[in-house]
Amino acid sequence: MKMLTTPPLADDTPGTPVADDADKRLAVAARMSYLLNRMTPDRLRLVLTEAERIVAEDDAAAGTKRRTGLRADRRALAVAFPACFNPPKSKAPKRPLKIGITADIVARGVTGEDGQPLSRKRIERAVRDYCLGTKYDAALIPGAIRIDLDGNPAGSVSASHAASRRREEG
Repeated sequence: MKMLTTPPLADDTPGTPVADDADKRLAVAARMSYLLNRMTPDRLRLVLTEAERIVAEDDAAAGTKRRTGLRADRRALAVAFPACFNPPKSKAPKRPLKIGITADIVARGVTGEDGQPLSRKRIERAVRDYCLGTKYDAALIPGAIRIDLDGNPAGSVSASHAASRRREEG
């Protein structure tokens, strides 16, 4: 195993022996933590802002895609259609969605937080996740108005649909 020595950073102790990449990353993280803890709050804010800018530039230059998940896709729907979707973990009550709303979303298109258009599969997963849970089930009352992407009335909840959701729960 070849031992490397990392160069010291400003105001840091002399370099320490490092065995491999994982150890190297830990050593750098420890030194950065030490230096960040010694900074004033104003200087720390400047350093962190600059670090975020550098990371954003590197990602843009490399064409790196940020990993997105279900919550990110739900947030993208809430941003694109605020009259229809609540953001994840919102305290606002949910309203019943129009039957077939996924096709409407696909037709209009939605851009995710990663800057890429959401695929049909990602849209279906996000809508399915939005429609699962007690908040949405509480909104499924027979006769309640369903809404489209713009928040306009688009039909009502049928008694059979509300009853089938209640059966699935129990």
